[in-house]
Amino acid sequence: MSATDFPDLPPAWPGAQVYTPDARIFMRRTGHAEGGSLMLLHGWGVHGGMFEGPVRQVLEPHFELLVPDLRGHGYSSTPRNPRSWRLTDYVDDLVRSLDHLGVDRVHVAGYSMGGFVALGLAQAHPDRVDRLGLICTAAKHPDIVRRNLVVAEAAFKVLPPQTMAWVAGRLLAGPGVPEELRPVMRWLLGYNTRGGISGGAGAMRRADLTAGLAALTHPTLLVTAEHDVAVPKWASKHLLDSIPNVTHKHFEDAGHALAASHGTELARAMGDFFQAGPR
Repeated sequence: MSATDFPDLPPAWPGAQVYTPDARIFMRRTGHAEGGSLMLLHGWGVHGGMFEGPVRQVLEPHFELLVPDLRGHGYSSTPRNPRSWRLTDYVDDLVRSLDHLGVDRVHVAGYSMGGFVALGLAQAHPDRVDRLGLICTAAKHPDIVRRNLVVAEAAFKVLPPQTMAWVAGRLLAGPGVPEELRPVMRWLLGYNTRGGISGGAGAMRRADLTAGLAALTHPTLLVTAEHDVAVPKWASKHLLDSIPNVTHKHFEDAGHALAASHGTELARAMGDFFQAGPR
């Protein structure tokens, strides 16, 4: 499957493969560096193309956008031993990629699984992050979600990656999801590997970033959605209660597919926040 299978999709973002000791990371790079570098991190089972459309259109004139595909997703490689991956592996991939590109500091915004990685990056390398955006995510998944991730981790060791379409359909349920998302989701899900999906589920299941929240010094934008079934709003409450310098944006009429259903509003909220300057 390739982007040419979907003639209504926009042309591919400019980007390049970045080679690290452990992985090959595809990094989209576009926009205007005068406004600073903004890294956007996608969710589990999709790739950075999820930010195509309104999010890119609103943010690209103001920032240099860096949009990677996390390991095991999209156009990046699937390193060996996915069952042993931890969140620190995703963070290390990003730091090495930034080093390779000669980028010292970034604003970073992560959606869902990407939010875990963004938070991990800010905690482990606070000097590399200016402002932080956490979208439909948490610092630790609640027990019910962690049990579901155990199932997903085991199932995708044997199930074909296409099965992710059924999972995505359930996770992205909610108001305002455009009909046009259906063919695009086939494209977003079409580049996964079993190891990438299984390894991502395991890394999220093991992730617990709660201990470092109170020490965060980064101005942080927390975005939640009322009808989010993948990361319920109450699962994000610990972020709101614990991060010292947090701005909260809540969408009453949205679910987990926030970037698709409310892309323009989400991008404007991010643009306003990240254009406020460095921390």
